[in-house]
Amino acid sequence: LQCSSTCAGGFQRRVVVCQDENGYTADDCDEKTKPMEQRSCESGPCPQWAYGNWGECTKPCGAGTRTRLVVCQR
Repeated sequence: LQCSSTCAGGFQRRVVVCQDENGYTADDCDEKTKPMEQRSCESGPCPQWAYGNWGECTKPCGAGTRTRLVVCQR
């Protein structure tokens, strides 16, 4: 099954049932040998915002603006 997250902290689940040789539900399986129903999964760290320093103001006085580079990266 698909991972619940595309980055850190996801998990996968599957159904595990006890069946006889004909595929019918049974109740005499050994619980100690039951396969896991859930496992962790991830595909690396989650993206984060990276940003530079603020640039110069566009005006020496009044209502100027300052900008900076902001990117989303892994």
